[in-house]
Amino acid sequence: MGYGLVFACLAAFLWGVAPILQKRALRDVGLLEMNALRGLGILAAFIPAYFFLRASVLLPRAEFYGILMIVALINNLIGDIFAFIAIRHIGASLAVPVTSSYPLLIALISWLWFGETLSFGVLTGTLIVVAGLVLLNLRGATTAAPRSCLRGLTAATAAALCWAFGLSLNKYLTLRGLTPTAIIYWRGIWFSLMALGNWGIFRALRPATTRSPRDIPPIGALAGALSGLMSLVVGTWCYTVSITLIPMSVATPIGAVSPLLTALGACIFMGESLRPVQWLGIFFMVAGAVMVGS
Repeated sequence: MGYGLVFACLAAFLWGVAPILQKRALRDVGLLEMNALRGLGILAAFIPAYFFLRASVLLPRAEFYGILMIVALINNLIGDIFAFIAIRHIGASLAVPVTSSYPLLIALISWLWFGETLSFGVLTGTLIVVAGLVLLNLRGATTAAPRSCLRGLTAATAAALCWAFGLSLNKYLTLRGLTPTAIIYWRGIWFSLMALGNWGIFRALRPATTRSPRDIPPIGALAGALSGLMSLVVGTWCYTVSITLIPMSVATPIGAVSPLLTALGACIFMGESLRPVQWLGIFFMVAGAVMVGS
């Protein structure tokens, strides 16, 4: 179980560092270009890697390519769109805590679908991690109208469901014999094609809203590309390896402490500050992760 915890912690670290790189890139680009840069970073690594990994990334059945396309669509595209809609309607202070409830959903899925044991310690630790996420992202109440608030909460819940279901499909595929390398490779390929296709369509239809690649500063482009490699490739690979070694209900809450690392990194490297209630959230997240991993 020790190696599984190590890989889960590595996933949390990489998922925590990636948003800091994204924030740096967003100084120079918009969200659409950001997704395209993430896709370009993945393709730049994956195209030459195919010649070295070909034997380990070829899938045994054609249907698996379709399933991995669905995983990328649900987890990395639809889920993120719902999250952006939620933030637009109710703000990050309410949207992020709701979307961050996905470890609870995964704990339930792992019990119902995969027959994993849902112990009192795992359930309690997961609840504490989610409570910490709520406190960490608490910045104020929403001023949205009731109808807009309902739409935002619905979208945030839908995002959490998408992320939970998408990550659970990773577990399903490992149980069907796919290696973490094959899963992450084809997820990355599909995401890159979707992100670049989306950028290309907007570039063709609304050129005024998107930048030309040559207009993007090199530092911003590099930060965006590296964020994709860290979060969607190496971080997700570490998470997928961890769920082959330890229960998904244990690995997921540990991986979910990544916002803690993002917040600390933003304080250290970007001069941001945290309020006392957010430091309390950090304490809850650490305590919950320790409880789940013990």
